[in-house]
Amino acid sequence: MYLKIIIIFVLLSLSLSADWSEYKKQFITTSGQVVDGSDSNATYSRAIGYTLYLAYRFQDDTTFHKVYRWYRRNLHENSSGLTPKKWKGADKANESDGDIWIAYSMLLMAEKSYDGELMRLALKHIRAIRKNLIKSRGGKLFLLPSSYGYRDKDKIIINLSYYRFDIFDKFAEVDDLDTWRRLSKDGEWLLNHSLFTPLKLHSDWISVDKKLSIKSAKNSSFGYDAIRIPLNLMQSSLPSKYKLLLPYFNYAKMMQDGKLPLGTVKLSSGDIHMYDYSFGHLAMYDKLLNRNLFSKRMKKMMKSGKKNYYAYALYIFSTL
Repeated sequence: MYLKIIIIFVLLSLSLSADWSEYKKQFITTSGQVVDGSDSNATYSRAIGYTLYLAYRFQDDTTFHKVYRWYRRNLHENSSGLTPKKWKGADKANESDGDIWIAYSMLLMAEKSYDGELMRLALKHIRAIRKNLIKSRGGKLFLLPSSYGYRDKDKIIINLSYYRFDIFDKFAEVDDLDTWRRLSKDGEWLLNHSLFTPLKLHSDWISVDKKLSIKSAKNSSFGYDAIRIPLNLMQSSLPSKYKLLLPYFNYAKMMQDGKLPLGTVKLSSGDIHMYDYSFGHLAMYDKLLNRNLFSKRMKKMMKSGKKNYYAYALYIFSTL
């Protein structure tokens, strides 16, 4: 029995290592730049944050520092102390999940390596996130998608997939405890009050008005952003995590029963788009079902879509 467990563990470790090697081959240049081959080799802060974290998880310090050096040399912080969303972009506006993952990865590596300067910069980044991206309305705290735009006197726009609660818990250990705990508590409230259609799925984007009424916003879909929410929930310690995960399990169970993957959902009508999904979606559904229902289809899609860093990152996150 123990030998069987050890063999399974070794095989999983080898598979994960191969996935990480392929990720590095596809998306990290020799200079340390992280590129999205599906978007003209553009570089986004989220891609840098994901890659730094994965390098940390795979204990690949060489890759971590190579990517980090490129980041420090090329994506200079804006006036708010935050990271521009896109390298050589038209403006210096940040994207919150990019900043969150970059700061988190810096913090983890600083703790691991006892690097005082990296710790100082990580804490500075975390404070900038708290100061510029966490805002109060109606007695609750909200995480803005960026320090630019996304709110006016009538409403604010929120991306719930940016709420990574385990990271907030970690930030609470080294920064303002009360703020990060409140953000988690109010984020859980948001998730419980943002369930759309009889499927009770979350929207990529929501709007919250002055009375704290919530509507789906922008694309009004359970789509390419919200697919991260079940993973975020699985990694959280929220009291209602299993209640919130149940609709995602039920959605995946529909696919298991029909032996056919389902795509994104248009929440304004409830229409399910049968073919609008990535292999990252399929990896998430397999994780929810705890079985390899879509492994063959996923591998086939990966061959044609291997230049898409976002889908590949979702795939690796779902297997960690």
